[in-house]
Amino acid sequence: MKLSKEEIYKMFDNPLVQEVLFDIFDGEEEGFEILDVLLELGEATDDEIARKLNLKLNLVRKLLYKIYEARLVDYRREKDEDTNWYTYTWKPTIEKLPYVVKKRVNHILDDLKKRLEFEENNMFFYCPECNLRFVFDEAMETGFRCPRCDGILQEFDNREIIKSLKEQIAFFENEIKTNPLFSR
Repeated sequence: MKLSKEEIYKMFDNPLVQEVLFDIFDGEEEGFEILDVLLELGEATDDEIARKLNLKLNLVRKLLYKIYEARLVDYRREKDEDTNWYTYTWKPTIEKLPYVVKKRVNHILDDLKKRLEFEENNMFFYCPECNLRFVFDEAMETGFRCPRCDGILQEFDNREIIKSLKEQIAFFENEIKTNPLFSR
């Protein structure tokens, strides 16, 4: 399914999409610029992208590989017969973005649900001095004393953590149900 530039940029305005892309880029904001250049040009070499954005070639390559791992770009490799060097020409495959976002959101949801189950099914203790938290079995093994400072462990109330996890799960489940991005 081919998306128009308007549809693509509308997807980029979605905070959930931005968060997933930011995660794909490992926090490197230049990843957005690289995608923007590829959308503008249709395809480009890593060198062309680096020059157009005035970025270091290694950064551009690193980000292109991360974006490629997420399957949001593809490349064509050509060998220069005179130099034996390869040239990579990159093109966007942004139409896969809804699938990538949904897959990552489902992965996040699975992690949140596992964490919620862990929080609901365990009793915790903590050291107020070292701010370390232990499950009951760990606390019992140390005689309810902190292994770092030997202070006495206190019971930890994790109701706020459980509440927060439930809210996050509800948010992501609602996004999957109601966000038009996921109905593609």
